[in-house]
Amino acid sequence: MEVREGRIGNAFACERCRKHKVRCVPSDTQGICQRCQKARVECIEHVARRRPAKPRNVVQTPNRVAEMEKKLDKLSAIVTATSAPSSAPQPPLPPVSTFPSQVPEIAQRTPTPAPAVPTTPTPSASKTPILPNLGSTPESALSFWESINDTISGLGRLDPVLRSISVIHMQLLLESYRAMIDFFPFVTLPKECFYRDLIQKRPILMFAVLTVTSYDSSLLQLTLSREFRKVVTVKIMNGEKSLDLLQGLLVFIAWHHHYMDPQAVSIQMLLQICIGISGDLGLDSISPATAYHKEDPQNREAKRAYLGCYYLSSNLGMMEISKNRGLSHSVILRNYASELASAWEFKSDSVLLALVETCQFMEDVEETFCNQSEQALVARSQVKRLSDKWDNMRISSQQLAADFKTLQWVHMASRVRLYRSAMSLELLDRDSTSWASGFQLSLRITGLRSIEQFLDNSVQMATNQYEFLSIIDWLNLISALTALGKLAVHSTQIPGWDPADLQLGKTFEHFQEHLCSQLPRPLDSQERKAEDVFDRFRRITAIMKMALKSVPGRSSPNGSTFEITTSSRQTVSLLQDLPPLKPNGIANGTDLPAPWKVNPTFDMSSNEFPWKFLMGTL
Repeated sequence: MEVREGRIGNAFACERCRKHKVRCVPSDTQGICQRCQKARVECIEHVARRRPAKPRNVVQTPNRVAEMEKKLDKLSAIVTATSAPSSAPQPPLPPVSTFPSQVPEIAQRTPTPAPAVPTTPTPSASKTPILPNLGSTPESALSFWESINDTISGLGRLDPVLRSISVIHMQLLLESYRAMIDFFPFVTLPKECFYRDLIQKRPILMFAVLTVTSYDSSLLQLTLSREFRKVVTVKIMNGEKSLDLLQGLLVFIAWHHHYMDPQAVSIQMLLQICIGISGDLGLDSISPATAYHKEDPQNREAKRAYLGCYYLSSNLGMMEISKNRGLSHSVILRNYASELASAWEFKSDSVLLALVETCQFMEDVEETFCNQSEQALVARSQVKRLSDKWDNMRISSQQLAADFKTLQWVHMASRVRLYRSAMSLELLDRDSTSWASGFQLSLRITGLRSIEQFLDNSVQMATNQYEFLSIIDWLNLISALTALGKLAVHSTQIPGWDPADLQLGKTFEHFQEHLCSQLPRPLDSQERKAEDVFDRFRRITAIMKMALKSVPGRSSPNGSTFEITTSSRQTVSLLQDLPPLKPNGIANGTDLPAPWKVNPTFDMSSNEFPWKFLMGTL
């Protein structure tokens, strides 16, 4: 007769839900609740206490003894498997969707792809992490963090939070990174690449990938970014120069807006380090592949990394024109992009040449309008040349832009850059040239339409895609909104231009509300200790919207092209049926002071405004 077991208490709440004193609701995935699934943390089952049962005489039947022997044999086999040397062949990692929850037999093994038959991991259908218990972290994950610990031995030890990242969690984050690559296609992962490959061969890249993909847990991501900076600092001070270090830094910079820290090392400094490492490694002189010599896959990775340095340098340099660009366009860059597009090892390789051409176009715009004043005829011919160049570039890669959002954004942003630069020109012969005023007005109207097209394109993405946007896409988005605000508030007066008649404040409010509704919301406010990029966007754009609500008309009624004279010689606005703007909601009609008058740093006309916006120092 078996021993009667006692009654079991409430075993349906996991440890995390019990700690927060909330109801634990099971999710569609076995072994993980909805709150842990959204927070992307391990769902540790609560072990309920059992009431002691009354002791009774236990008779070990033969079946009972045989069952116990089978369990002992099974445990012995697991211990033997986990203590086997790493050189022994091990079974391949099964698809993520097949992992059962809370099964120690699988969680304690160290999966790795078989050398003979590489297995392609099946991407999970959703972002649902199925994590093991903390105690089941295999030795390979612990040894990885120990090796990182040895690197920074002089700066203390790693944060204990990092040790909770198990190998299954690592593999899931690698799959998330594959979805982010389309927005920065310069550091790719082979399909047969597993967590153990990166742990052994590319530890810094692995560290960077874990950092950028942990956006669902702000505490974990901030901890990872802080520790990553320590490790990179030590390696740079020790004079290390490797492709692993370069790729890790590029990934860390590309999604830096998720863990932006104004007190830490600036992005520009990290980018200069990347350019220096690429030069020391000789990435600007890799011999091309020939028909008789097949290119080494590592050379293709190096070429992508070098293109990534140029992509970041070109776009970030546009935000600070006063500083010298670290890397300019060259024939080598174009050849690299063409070779990779021809080899087409990855789907994203097809857009590399189009991205390089777009960066070259923006450099052409910057060099063409480097002077703040120009003759009207010269300015018109240059705008026509660059506009035709943009049209040809867009048509040639129209299908690629439809498949890759990042190419769409960069294309649209380059057109905004063209007309922003042209609008800032001062025409020297404006008074003596009859068509100069009309040309200047047409530039401003076309610039406004290009901004609206960019913003209209930006609100058509899915909510989860905003998490994948690279820092270049975010800066382009902020720059477009800032340009719209400058047109409404800081634009010079010219005949026919009236921000009130054009309803620029309402245009800004329309896109601001759509973007704020599309951006992801925080998953768990209890775990968040700092303002993330989405909260920052909502806060600062709300202040900008308030400033644009009280924009007065400056050229009506005499100079507006939106007004006509009726037969009774009365001037009537074509926009008279549109509702008037409210004076900031103040009952007595008094206007609030502009934000930049209260706080000088909140000046949309400043070239540093997009950077301060992104860093959250406004």
